[in-house]
Amino acid sequence: MARIGTGQSSGNMYAIAVAALAGVLFFGILMWPSGSDGPARSAELEATPLTTMLDDAATHRYLAALERVKPAVAKRLHRDAADAIASGANADAVAVMVLEAHSDDLEKDAKHLLRADVKYFDQMMRMTQTGFATLSSQAPKYCRPAHYQRFEHMDPTDIAEEMSEFFQYDTQAYQWIMRFNVIVLEAMEDGRKSPNKYDRLNANDQMALQATMMKLMKRPQVAQMMRLQSKSQSEQRRAVMNMNMCSLASDVLSVMNTLPTDTKSRLLGELQHQTRNGDFQRVLRTVQSGI
Repeated sequence: MARIGTGQSSGNMYAIAVAALAGVLFFGILMWPSGSDGPARSAELEATPLTTMLDDAATHRYLAALERVKPAVAKRLHRDAADAIASGANADAVAVMVLEAHSDDLEKDAKHLLRADVKYFDQMMRMTQTGFATLSSQAPKYCRPAHYQRFEHMDPTDIAEEMSEFFQYDTQAYQWIMRFNVIVLEAMEDGRKSPNKYDRLNANDQMALQATMMKLMKRPQVAQMMRLQSKSQSEQRRAVMNMNMCSLASDVLSVMNTLPTDTKSRLLGELQHQTRNGDFQRVLRTVQSGI
């Protein structure tokens, strides 16, 4: 998590909240209880050591999409997984390889993704909102940043070792990530084959966004965060560490889903503008600095 400096600004509070939410997103959602789609080999896939070991519907749908959208990555994944399995890797270790498979070319992927039909982003937002709501109700302890404070002073190697336990095959989180990644790949495919060039935000969009922010400020946890602006930095941090960040994220996403489709498309237009101006790496660095 981000280190906290001195000062008492609302910017600090939101930095704390963003870092806390990032922690919950990357750790908490991976610790759901088990829940599998069950065995179901896809007719589109050849039998390989990978498809034999990870023999569930969600993984096979993802592998089929990966093979279609990023064939070179899929070929490398099957090869590397076969080598790992031959060396004794178990299903959990191979599942980590699958989860990491298409994360090596973020900038190129993002350019295709941002040109996709806005319907894919609606699907991602709804799925993420439902995921956070489910995690909040089923396992709320994983939604509170305080649960992850022990990571703050741990050696990176120790964190990596402990994190490996979160990425276990056939958990509900794994299945969720596989389904989400299929949507991402389909969006990338759509953006590559039928690219959309969206306009930038206009005055009507600004009004819609302002109305959405007003709705958001009426949500209990957002209102609580607003009240924290007058508190000391230590009080802000303590309060945020004990918030249910899954509930907060679910609230934000549910309100964002009420935006008009045209406004959502022009939000993508703003992001397209940022990537055209070479700001993608800067945005990535900004996000990463808060984690």
